[in-house]
Amino acid sequence: MSSTRINHFTYPAIACLLVLITGCTLSSYNTHPQYSARISAIKNPVVLMSDVNIYQMTSDGLVTLRDDWSAVGRKNIENAISQNLKSRQCNIKPLVTNTHASQAIEEVKALYKLVHKTMDQQAFGPSQTNTKKRGFQYSLGSMETILQTLGADAAIFVTGYDKISAGGRKSMLDLAIADSSGTILYYSVRGTIKGNDLRDPESAQLMVRDLLSGFSRTKG
Repeated sequence: MSSTRINHFTYPAIACLLVLITGCTLSSYNTHPQYSARISAIKNPVVLMSDVNIYQMTSDGLVTLRDDWSAVGRKNIENAISQNLKSRQCNIKPLVTNTHASQAIEEVKALYKLVHKTMDQQAFGPSQTNTKKRGFQYSLGSMETILQTLGADAAIFVTGYDKISAGGRKSMLDLAIADSSGTILYYSVRGTIKGNDLRDPESAQLMVRDLLSGFSRTKG
């Protein structure tokens, strides 16, 4: 565990502010202009969990990253994604790697962090009007080689946090689905300031259900 004293969380700052202003929840998703034509090809995605952490916050502002809680939360989220997608004829591929694959995955995750920051800013910030006009179009570059190595045809990226304190909790998760070309076909955000606890499987299921509410593999 590690502790720091901070005034606020920077991820995703704009979305968090919207949660506080608009009420208890934030739920939104965007899709690529070619989503309907391309999503049906995704059958065996792999989950690449990135920066999903659970923090404990004391009344004096000391924030502790709880690695033990975070590990439980990540597992609950992955299980929830797998269960949710089974009914949509998608089977999550287990993440089995070697040294070379692990390095390639870390490189993809690092690239996703940069793209994710831009998506988050343009989805919720001043540029959202321009984003709607030009359409939701983001790419990580080809991921065909690493996905073939993993036996998958798409990658699901998940980022977020759960902040727990005596005064309540604040949870924020987002999920992106990219095909082998690296094109992000689906991006969803869910935030709440009451109720959810990612350490609890049922709470994780509810968050993931909302994140995937706009996801369908049916063309049209």
